[in-house]
Amino acid sequence: MSNVAVTGAATALVPEVAAAEFLHSLVTPAHILVAISGGSDSTGLLIALAEQLKSFPRSDITLSAATIDHGLRAAGADEAREVASVCAARGIPHFIRRWDGEKPKSGIMAAAREARYQLLADLAREISADVIVTAHTADDQRETIVMRAERQSGGGGDETRTGIADAMLFDRRIWIVRPFLACRRMDIRAYLEGRGVSWLDDPSNEDIRYERVRTRMRLAVDPVVAVPADDGANRVLLSGKAALWLDEHVTIHADALCVIDRAGLSGDAAAVGYALSYLTAVFGGDVYGPGRQQMQRILDFVNSGMPGRRTAGGVVFDLRRETLCLMRESRNIKPLTLMQGASGIWDGRFEVTNRGSTTICVQAAGADSALIFPPNLPRAAVRRARAALPLIVSDEAGMAPTVAVAPYLASFDRFLTRFDLMFADRLSIAFGRQAYRRLPLSVI
Repeated sequence: MSNVAVTGAATALVPEVAAAEFLHSLVTPAHILVAISGGSDSTGLLIALAEQLKSFPRSDITLSAATIDHGLRAAGADEAREVASVCAARGIPHFIRRWDGEKPKSGIMAAAREARYQLLADLAREISADVIVTAHTADDQRETIVMRAERQSGGGGDETRTGIADAMLFDRRIWIVRPFLACRRMDIRAYLEGRGVSWLDDPSNEDIRYERVRTRMRLAVDPVVAVPADDGANRVLLSGKAALWLDEHVTIHADALCVIDRAGLSGDAAAVGYALSYLTAVFGGDVYGPGRQQMQRILDFVNSGMPGRRTAGGVVFDLRRETLCLMRESRNIKPLTLMQGASGIWDGRFEVTNRGSTTICVQAAGADSALIFPPNLPRAAVRRARAALPLIVSDEAGMAPTVAVAPYLASFDRFLTRFDLMFADRLSIAFGRQAYRRLPLSVI
């Protein structure tokens, strides 16, 4: 079998090569946790990694596997046990985790994805795994690009072009890497068939209620979309430029007021737009920045040079003669109640942990904040920023709450792609937090 297969403008790796390249790039010592459902893709990933380690033994690399039973199908538990048998036959430690509790009535695939990564990350911590690998393929990449393009009228943002990231940091604590992102499903199945290895077929992959299934069926008839050739290189470059711009022109005060040197607004337009979009998301407590049209209106306002104020994504943009100030709009900030020992995210901007013995309520400070800001900042901007800071109130009169409060960067703290790592690192440091966890790969 040839080592590469051409697909559109990109080349597809066969499983053996993809597995070997991943292991070669891995920072060691390493304990790999393979997410395996029993389907062809994840089974192929596990077998390819195991064969590489058997053919070229590495004492500094350990392999484990995990299956998540989402509790959505009666056959899920039996399938997980089948996967356990496959792993046991190859001497690979295997773990089963189940998504328990009530399931949402809508957005089930997104909720299942969130639960799956949470369970995998918890297990990784339990067994001291250093990296999680999943078996997303070139086929998944193609489907994702098509779906994202169709959701955006006219298609075409950087995220649309880059598609699925080859590596993603989950919850600030563990990297999830996708070694098979350049592999075609047909090559993975041929690889398994050549070794007499079977796999399980998930009936939900034929359920046309799901957007991905409909897209997959359509592409099977008309496979017109190729995997992007740049592998996110353009977005990485943009992230680096925006990181330098952030260092030079942006100051963050009290985790609540962003002050941008007005001279910086005339810098590289793409970098400024990228940075402002993420700053809007973070200060607005949202995972995503404003929509394209809304963001363009903000950029037009900023570039006009006329002092004034605009609001977008729950953020006030206050343009002055020498600075642009960003702060959370004081509307629609909901309170958060935390029991003893509980943690939660308030307004998408602060992570709060109740370390006391009473229930607490986290709410907007309004006029009650006395936090001191530098005297040279615009008073109106400081007043708005103070009003949107968290105020902690105990449910027992006279009892001072004991809490830990840290800024939360909604765009990056839960899911951070490798593409955006440079900018996210600089923003995290600007908020007084540590840089994000280092990528466990020496080469991409």
